Amino acid sequence: MSGIQIKNYHFKATLIPSVITAILLYTMISLGYWQLDRADYKANLQTLIESKQASPSIALSDIAKEEINWLYQPVYARGKFDQKHQILFDNQVHNMVAGYSVFTPLKLTDDSAILVNRGWLPLGGKRKELPDITIENDEIRINGLVAHAPSKILLLSKNVNSYQKWPAVLQYIDLQEIQKELNYSLLPMIIIMDQKEQTVLEPLPVKINMRSAKHTAYAFQWYGLSLTLFIIYIVVNTKKIKV
Repeated sequence: MSGIQIKNYHFKATLIPSVITAILLYTMISLGYWQLDRADYKANLQTLIESKQASPSIALSDIAKEEINWLYQPVYARGKFDQKHQILFDNQVHNMVAGYSVFTPLKLTDDSAILVNRGWLPLGGKRKELPDITIENDEIRINGLVAHAPSKILLLSKNVNSYQKWPAVLQYIDLQEIQKELNYSLLPMIIIMDQKEQTVLEPLPVKINMRSAKHTAYAFQWYGLSLTLFIIYIVVNTKKIKV
């Protein structure tokens, strides 16, 4: 009798179920490790956000070139908003209310430009009627945090953004794509305005969408499923020997 025998129990498994089980176990354990890695990344990122927000503002032109040093750095910048080319970033939910985040290019005094998240506003009564986001183009000083542009979501079409009219209602923010429509270059970062007195819109707090604790919980779920699968594999392939 082949297999493994321990006292009155005999374990014997066929090849194909064993291979399938091994593949599933490897996949689930790998997903658990990946979730733990994401948890560690999110914890470090949240610490970075909190420490940077407590630091004093510096001029945008003085930020360090290395991303680890400029990410979430409080800055101030002077320039004029490009009132003709504003963006309504769609499907932004705040306090369970659908709305837009308003992005406006700021032409800086050194002839460069940066995209600015001026804040959030609710969708309104009718989707076809866009909200009034008119803004003056006088030279101003703004304060905010330097950050990455919002990451792209999973898209069902390659060309979902339309720039046929302004303000443009966009499903994702792609700086390279936007600057082609503007015909001038944008810095590879954005400013998130965070001071209510500087904008008529509602500045949203900079936060991580999914905290590290949730990733840790997902990791233990994967490990739990792995243990369950392993136990089922052992039980199904183990039989008691009749004496």
